[in-house]
Amino acid sequence: MDAEPRPQWQTEIIELHDFFEELFLGNTTSLDRAAVALADDFTMAGPYGAVTSRDQVMGQLESGIGHTSELSISVEGLQLILETDDVVVAEYVEVHSLRDDRSNKRRSTVVFRRDPEGPNGLRWVRVQETWIDTTD
Repeated sequence: MDAEPRPQWQTEIIELHDFFEELFLGNTTSLDRAAVALADDFTMAGPYGAVTSRDQVMGQLESGIGHTSELSISVEGLQLILETDDVVVAEYVEVHSLRDDRSNKRRSTVVFRRDPEGPNGLRWVRVQETWIDTTD
């Protein structure tokens, strides 16, 4: 029996984080995937509370290209919070693991706007991250 297809919002969360991992490892240097995914009015509230604009996030991504050789990024606990014809709100846990047993986790809430031109029919409008676990 075939498994049900994954909802677009789940696919988008997983694919964008796979892209981040590849970018930070230096396996890709193009920011095109992020540029098309993040809405023009995108903002992110990081785990320490600072709010950054789309331009700032794109700058951080550019400066992070190939910055590590030992990072693994995964997402778990994907949960739908709200879905309408225009908006999808979801929550997930983002896990960063390094080869030397260091890791961190953050609970993230994302607001998507439906957009047929965006990857998986969505554009990222807002992300709120909160630390839930770190080991240094």
